[in-house]
Amino acid sequence: MEKLAVEKKYFEKVLDDIVSLNSLFTVAVFIGLSYAQPGQVQSLADDPSCHPDTTMRRRLVYFEIASFSCFIFAGFLGKAVKIFLYTSEKQEGKGKPLRKWKSLLGFYSSIYGTMLGCLLLLLAMIEVIQIKLGRLSCHGKYTVTTVAIMVGIIGLSLLIFFFAVTNGLRIAYAELKKNKEKKIGHRPACA
Repeated sequence: MEKLAVEKKYFEKVLDDIVSLNSLFTVAVFIGLSYAQPGQVQSLADDPSCHPDTTMRRRLVYFEIASFSCFIFAGFLGKAVKIFLYTSEKQEGKGKPLRKWKSLLGFYSSIYGTMLGCLLLLLAMIEVIQIKLGRLSCHGKYTVTTVAIMVGIIGLSLLIFFFAVTNGLRIAYAELKKNKEKKIGHRPACA
């Protein structure tokens, strides 16, 4: 019984964190889209061939909208899982484990949706850097350094988070499988 309470508290804490993070990113992307100036094509690069073109600005908007969508999806999914956990506890009583495939699917889909949103936001930021500092293909010192630092730090953090979440998924799946085998082992034999 104590294990279920700890497990529920863990699920709720992680879901709260995901929803908060997604809300923050959603607001940031929305503000970024709101203040975008479509006519501004000049970058700080000296060479005119390094200035952004229409395709680059379109990719920026695409990545921002796609990341915005992922954050909204993951936030709503996180809230839905919290509601599912609350209502399933009320309907089924205290004896049922929270590690059901529906709640786990929603839980991990919310986390992976957030990670996908972060990856798309990273791609949008690369476009912003190219628009402001010049194209990566021009090999400008500031452009390349800024992109390398950002991709390195954010990429490493996403990689660490991905493996931590995937390990949690592996553990949760093993627990589900173990619980299922226990149920099968306790069935009375048919006469």
